[in-house]
Amino acid sequence: MEIIIGIIIVVALILILGIYFRKKIYKEVDRLEAWKIDVMNRPVTDEISKVKELNMTGQTEELFERWRRQWDEIVTLNLPNIEEYLFDAEELADKYRFSKSKAVLQKIENTLQQTEETIAKILEELKDLIGSEEKNRVEIGELKSTYRNVKKSLLAHHLSFGKAEVALEKKLEEVNEKFSTFEEATTQGNYLEAREIVLFIKDSLSIMKEYISEIPELLSEYQSYIPSQLDDLIDGYKEMQNNGFMLDHLQVENEVEFLRNKVVENLNRIEKLEIKEAKEAIIEIKDSLEGLYDLLEKEVTANHYVQQEVSKIEQVLHSLHEESKSSGDETELVQQSYRLTEEEIQTHKAIVKQIKQLLKQFLSIQSKLNEDHIAYSLIQDELEDVHAQIESVKEQHIKYCESLQTLRKDELYARDQLSEMRKALTESKRLLSKSNVPGLPQGYKELLIDAKESLEAVVIKLEEKPLNMKVVNQTLKEAQDIVANTTTMTEDLIEQVYLVEQVIQYGNRYRSSYRSISEALLEAEKSFRNYEYETALEQAASAIEEIEPGALKRIQSILDDRELIQHI
Repeated sequence: MEIIIGIIIVVALILILGIYFRKKIYKEVDRLEAWKIDVMNRPVTDEISKVKELNMTGQTEELFERWRRQWDEIVTLNLPNIEEYLFDAEELADKYRFSKSKAVLQKIENTLQQTEETIAKILEELKDLIGSEEKNRVEIGELKSTYRNVKKSLLAHHLSFGKAEVALEKKLEEVNEKFSTFEEATTQGNYLEAREIVLFIKDSLSIMKEYISEIPELLSEYQSYIPSQLDDLIDGYKEMQNNGFMLDHLQVENEVEFLRNKVVENLNRIEKLEIKEAKEAIIEIKDSLEGLYDLLEKEVTANHYVQQEVSKIEQVLHSLHEESKSSGDETELVQQSYRLTEEEIQTHKAIVKQIKQLLKQFLSIQSKLNEDHIAYSLIQDELEDVHAQIESVKEQHIKYCESLQTLRKDELYARDQLSEMRKALTESKRLLSKSNVPGLPQGYKELLIDAKESLEAVVIKLEEKPLNMKVVNQTLKEAQDIVANTTTMTEDLIEQVYLVEQVIQYGNRYRSSYRSISEALLEAEKSFRNYEYETALEQAASAIEEIEPGALKRIQSILDDRELIQHI
C-alpha cells in the first residue's frame, strides 16, 4: 500500500512540474509570437519606397534592390520559419521534451534578434541616403556662392598673393571640377558619393579662404618686414664693429645668412601653399632675430658696464690693498700686546693672498681691454666675478679688523670687571662689619681666600705680555663666579646671624617652662659662639617648633615686616 501511495505522489509531482514547465514555455512562445508579429507589421516597405522619389540609377538603385531583397527574405522566409518553429516548441512541450523545446525557442530568439539588426541597418542606410540627398541639395547652393566669393577675392587681389596665385588658381579649378563631379554623381543616383564630394568642396573652400586671408600677411612678413630687420641688424652689427666692439664670437653674419636662406625656403613653401609650415617657421625666424638683437644689446650694455666699473673696481682694489697693509701693521702692533691664535694669523695671510690674486686678475683684464681683441660681454663676466670676490674679501677683512679691536675691548672689559669685583668684596666686608657678626665660619673664610686668589690670578694674566685674551677671559669668568658666590653667601650669613639671635630671644619665653627648650637653646648659643650659625638656627628652631608649630615662619614674617617698614 505504501509503495502505491509513493508512486501516486511521484506521478503527481511529475504532473505538477510538467504543467509548470509547459506554462512557462507557452508564455515564452506567446512572447516570441508577439515579437514576430511586431516585426511583420514594421513599415519597412513604405520606408524603402521613399527611395523611388530619387534618381533610381547607380548606387541608389543598387541599395534599393538590396534592401528590398533583404526585406523580402525576412517576410517570405525568416518569419514563416519562425512560425513553424513556434509550433514545434509547443508540440515538444506537450510531449514533456522541455530541453529540446527550449533549444528551439533559443533558435527563434536568435533569428528574431538577427532580423532586428538587419532592419535597423536597412533603416540607417536609408536614412543616410535620403539625408545625404537633402543635405547635398541645400549645401551645394551655399558652396557655389562661397566659391564665387573666393574666386572674386582671388581675382581682385591677385597681386597680393605673389607666386602663390598660380597654386591658388589651380586649387580653385580643382574645386570647380568637383562641382561637375557632384552633378554627375547626383544624376547617376550616387548620393552617398555625392555627399563625400560636398564635404570635400566644403573643406577645400574653407582652406582656400584661410589661404586668401593669411598669404598676403605672410608674404609681407617674408618679403618686407624680416628682410628689413635683417638689414638693420647687419647695419647695426657693422657700426658696432667700427666703434671698436669685438663681435666675432657672436657669428652674426653667419646667422643672418642662415635666416635669409630660411626666408627664401619659406617663400617657396608659400608658393606651394605649405602655409602651416611657413607660419611655424616665421615664429622661429623672429625668435632668432630677437636673440641676435639681444646679443648685440648685451654687448652695448656690457660696454657701458665696463666703462663705468673698471675705474671703480681699480679704486676699490687699491683701497683694499692699502687697508690690508694697515691691518698688517696693526697686527704686528697688536702682537706686541696680545697673543694671537694661529687661526687669526692665517686668516690675515689668506686675505692678503686673495687681494694679490685679485690685483693680478684685474691687471689681466686691463691687458685684454688694451689689446682690444675680446668681447665686452666676456670682460663684464670677468669683472663681475672680480667684484663678487672683492666683496667677499672686504667682508673677511672687516671681520678680521673687528677681531683685533675686540682684543683691546676685551682687555678693558676685563680690567673694568676686576675693579667691580674688588668693590664687591670690599662691600661684603663692610656689610659684615656693619652687621656686627660675631665671627666668620671656616667655610666662608675659605671662600674669601678663594675670591682674593681668583682676583690675583686675573691681575697676573692681565700683566702678561703679550696678553692671551682667551686665557684672560677664562680666568675672569672663574673669578666672577667665585665673587658672585661670595656676595650671595655674605648676604645669607648676615641674615642667618640675625635670624638666629631673634629665634633664641623668642625661645627665651619657654626656657623656664620647658627644660628641653632650655637645653636646646644652650646648645644653640654654644654653636652660635663657635660661629656655627646654621647649626645654631636648626637647634633653636627645632626645639621651639615642637612646642609652638609654625613659630619660625611667624618670626620670619615679623622680621620681613620690620625690614619693609624700615625700607619705606
